[in-house]
Amino acid sequence: MTANAIGPLLIVVDPQRGGVRDFADTLAARLGAEARVEVFEPGLAVEEGTSVLLQYSGYGYARYGAPLHLLSWVRQARARMRTFGIFFHEAYASGEPVTSSAFWFAPLQKYVAFQLAKSSDYWLTNIQDTVDRLEGVAGERPHRRLPVFSTIGEATVFPDAAARERRIVNFGSEHLRAETYRVAGEALFRWAADAQCEIHDIGPPIRDSELAATLKAHGVHLHGRLPSETIHDLMSRAMFGVVRYPPGFVAKSSVFAAYCTHGLVPVLLGSDVHGAHDGLQPGTHYLAGLPQAPLSPERVQAVSRAAFDWYADHSVEAHAEATRTLLRAR
Repeated sequence: MTANAIGPLLIVVDPQRGGVRDFADTLAARLGAEARVEVFEPGLAVEEGTSVLLQYSGYGYARYGAPLHLLSWVRQARARMRTFGIFFHEAYASGEPVTSSAFWFAPLQKYVAFQLAKSSDYWLTNIQDTVDRLEGVAGERPHRRLPVFSTIGEATVFPDAAARERRIVNFGSEHLRAETYRVAGEALFRWAADAQCEIHDIGPPIRDSELAATLKAHGVHLHGRLPSETIHDLMSRAMFGVVRYPPGFVAKSSVFAAYCTHGLVPVLLGSDVHGAHDGLQPGTHYLAGLPQAPLSPERVQAVSRAAFDWYADHSVEAHAEATRTLLRAR
């Protein structure tokens, strides 16, 4: 094996399409021919001497977020793995109301996550909250916290402010975008009008007929699904990106990551968007809620630059290099 080689690496993902699968595919492409992505099934075979990197989010593998069958598979296949690593996109639910299934299944979710961590050679995750949950049970195993990267491309240099057009982007899944519009309400359209910005909606069509009619009435540009290259181009020329996400968890959002790497000014919406988490400071790296007053070009540029610089430490290449380092350490 050469100095740069990592050996065969099997990246295991859950059967769901979406952000985790896109993350795994992008990482595998950067790692090169030795890495491949496979969808988990209980009979998934692991060849002797293969390293395995599990992409873990409990709800992707089991309806109630506690995939005991996955844990059983790991225990059976573990002896054939050269190394076993885990990227915890989520660990387990907490703080859920007693009326939710997550409240009652949280102990079992915690058990599975803890057992997986104890079985690993190394682990990674995206937010400090998950680090705090796992450090105490994972022992001295090497680990890294890396906020997720953009899966629709990255800007290699800070985008030119002069090339920006007065656009507000709402990007992501149908559910996320719909929630963003509902939380923002009419204030979003008033802000767009006052700032002389167009709103560009990128993602699967919103099926809520009332909300869809509202967007049409306000002249929102509805792009639907687009190739990554087209989204990359649209974002490179936009000014703001809105998303409903709490700051303590936004480092796990590939939507937020896409806004940052493309030099958009991220606008976080929700009931509590003022906390400082994972190196992100409200007012510095993102706007906490819709602006209540006009923003100067200098202010827009400063937040845009701070968000772009924050992203640089956990780009696709940073994730790939962290994975290579952890694999070579074993």
